[in-house]
Amino acid sequence: MTLRVSLRFSADRTIPVGTLSESGRDTAFEYDLSFLSAGLNPAPLRLPVGRGVTVFDRSGDMDTFGMFEDSMPDGWGRRLVDTAFRKKHGRLPTALERLACVGQNGMGALVYEPADGDSSVPEDLDLSEIAADAMDFDAGLVEDVLPEVRRAGGSSGGARPKAFIGFNPESGEVCAERERLPSGFEHWLVKFNTRREGDSAGETEYRYHLMAVASGVEMSPCRLIETLAGKFFATRRFDRTADGGRLHFASAAGLLHANFRAPGDEYAVLFRLTDALTRDYSARKELFRRVALNVLAHNRDDHLKNFGFLMDDMGRWRLSPFYDFTYSEGPNGWQTLSVAGEGENPGEADLFRLAKDVSVDERDAMAIVTKVQQALATRHKPF
Repeated sequence: MTLRVSLRFSADRTIPVGTLSESGRDTAFEYDLSFLSAGLNPAPLRLPVGRGVTVFDRSGDMDTFGMFEDSMPDGWGRRLVDTAFRKKHGRLPTALERLACVGQNGMGALVYEPADGDSSVPEDLDLSEIAADAMDFDAGLVEDVLPEVRRAGGSSGGARPKAFIGFNPESGEVCAERERLPSGFEHWLVKFNTRREGDSAGETEYRYHLMAVASGVEMSPCRLIETLAGKFFATRRFDRTADGGRLHFASAAGLLHANFRAPGDEYAVLFRLTDALTRDYSARKELFRRVALNVLAHNRDDHLKNFGFLMDDMGRWRLSPFYDFTYSEGPNGWQTLSVAGEGENPGEADLFRLAKDVSVDERDAMAIVTKVQQALATRHKPF
């Protein structure tokens, strides 16, 4: 199987990137000759732009190169894609077949052709119906989902049920996700609650969002959307621009070809990656603020896929806004990313040791930790 890969920054600006092929369990990629002079490097560490064919070495737990793994649905989205594919073909899809199902509807600016997904856009979108169906499927009460659920959530990642929607923050109206949304609508992501987490998961994440904003961290606007099926956390997509354009997204896990599911990595790795991509001290401070929030607010699900970067059509990299910030016990109660070597119970002292190790100025580190503590005290941690 072969897929053509492009960067679609807008409806009027699509740049061919290369060809991704699959033979058995092996995948290979070759950049188009025309892309060599584009001045863009969407995977600078593990798949740098150059001539010739590169074969994925299958080291680690990824199915293919990290650049494409970040487009791949995982968790909830993979369940949707795999269920639909097995119903249609009688078997599970391969890595490239999953990417074909994503087509042009994935996170970021990468698109894949030929697409094998549902390109139809429903006239109406009943968020209550989608939420109820998604929660039933997640709980194993139904074997399949509505086409609207499959289309809206089939390219999303993470464990919780999600859907890409159009949302009007002024009127509260929702519509089906599409490239060009009606006037006043924006590209948003809504997360549904699950029966195992309870009805308060969305409200908890929203309270964490308020704490994060009070600390000064960069986050996309968020809301609690109330429906007949419950209250759900929603956030504006940071990989979409105000004029309907797209930004290339890469997670730290995808850039490093790291196994984000296994604890043991150090936060220091993230600082080195951020420095390499941005060469910006303010980005280092912003990252330290996120570390402090995760540690002091007990978000221990802080793995490398929960930190991302954005590249624009000029090839400039920056940290993506902070995301997936909520209360979490983490793997066996440990911080997934250790702080200056401490993973079991990191605290302030470990944060300051990390700041010294990654060259965050002591005064900056103290100011950041103080502001985070004030934000947590003011907003009252919900646990």
